[in-house]
Amino acid sequence: MNESAVLLAGDLAWPLTVLIIVAILLASQRGPIGRLIDRIKSLKYPGGEAELTLAEGNADVISTLVDALSRGMGELAEQSEPTRPAAGSESIEPIQNREPIGDFKPLPAEQVTSLVMLGTRVGNLLSELAYPPAAGGNVSVSATVDVLRHRGVLDDEQAAALHQTLRIADEAARGAMVPPRVAQAVQNAGTAIERQLALLRTVAAAKFEDHVLDMLRKQLPDDWSVDIDRAIPWAGLNAETPAWADAGLPRHARVDALVMSNDRNAVLEVRARLQPGADGQIDAVREWLEALPSDLPVLLVMLGERLLRSELERIRSAHEGIVEVLLWDKEASSLIPMLRGLLR
Repeated sequence: MNESAVLLAGDLAWPLTVLIIVAILLASQRGPIGRLIDRIKSLKYPGGEAELTLAEGNADVISTLVDALSRGMGELAEQSEPTRPAAGSESIEPIQNREPIGDFKPLPAEQVTSLVMLGTRVGNLLSELAYPPAAGGNVSVSATVDVLRHRGVLDDEQAAALHQTLRIADEAARGAMVPPRVAQAVQNAGTAIERQLALLRTVAAAKFEDHVLDMLRKQLPDDWSVDIDRAIPWAGLNAETPAWADAGLPRHARVDALVMSNDRNAVLEVRARLQPGADGQIDAVREWLEALPSDLPVLLVMLGERLLRSELERIRSAHEGIVEVLLWDKEASSLIPMLRGLLR
């Protein structure tokens, strides 16, 4: 045997010995080692931590989300609002300004079979709920939940349950093992979660409008008063108008809120569907403004991006009084200050 063969045998001796010992340990201690690995729930690494196995208690997260969404829709259904139009009605006439209830469009009948699939579909539905999107471009799904909570489309409990569900869906997408109980909860409740979010889509605009009016009531200064869903005599009618001339014309315009302080009045109007490029909505706002008394100041509340200068000028040209615009996603805290400026 030459010297090189001896050196090679020496180099391989220790690795082979270690390999044989490991093989013997795995063969004789397979059960205990397997149970030890099963108890490892997460792996820490520089800069973060990854879940290796989701806790079975996450099945309760899925159930909590179903309950929260179902409760929210049930409470909304109990509210009787005869003045709120259906989506198919003529809701852009000056006499009717409330945000409509949309038509429900059933989702394709496809069962949710995994936590990853549920997370993807929930993310897609949340993006649709948050239309028009908040100013500034694309945001994460988690940030979208916060946008919807800020708009009043989701309450705190629903937002928290969605955050938890999306968190465990992300862990599953990164390779964490999903226990049977969690997998069964997804199969049992996944379709119900999708359906509730699809139903919420039909009332998102109406819920935003109600949320803004609720914030107005809560923040109203002591020396102010407010009249919600107020009818104001149509500016085009007067005592000299003959009966035949006003036949078929609206007798009044409706405003979401008439805010009063001393002898000054201002209108707060929520337009969830007003956005840049929406010519139909811009024309509807113009027609509504034309029906108001010409000297009445107006604050329009909208979502998403700011109107183009030309679009805002088009709206303002329909009304002699002041017309200001508040972007709720960015400027919600300016609601009372902007109204105060209009009431001076």
